[in-house]
Amino acid sequence: MRLSPAADPLARAPDNELYDRGADLVEAAMAIRRVAGSPEASRAVPAVLGCIGSALQELVMASAALEQAMEEAAVGRTDRVTERMHRGYANLHEALLDAHTAAAAARSLTSRTLGRPGRGS
Repeated sequence: MRLSPAADPLARAPDNELYDRGADLVEAAMAIRRVAGSPEASRAVPAVLGCIGSALQELVMASAALEQAMEEAAVGRTDRVTERMHRGYANLHEALLDAHTAAAAARSLTSRTLGRPGRGS
């Protein structure tokens, strides 16, 4: 299967590619929100929660890469703004890890609920 030039991240400027992928993330979240309330979608909920957990895990790594990129862009700066930036990324990292754990717990509980007689399927 060949990828189109637009699908090749090396064919685009990294800042444009990063922004577009961020927009894709928001678009996917909006699409999930739109269909999530449908009772007919309930069987897919554990799988979607697994996807959310995986996405959060990827976002943990992405946030570390974003911080590294910003650190490299701010070479030589050691002011309070940079220190606050690092604290902000540390808080983001912890929040994403907490959200990942919460998604895993919700998935487990949802799976159990769907598996009980008289519920779900």
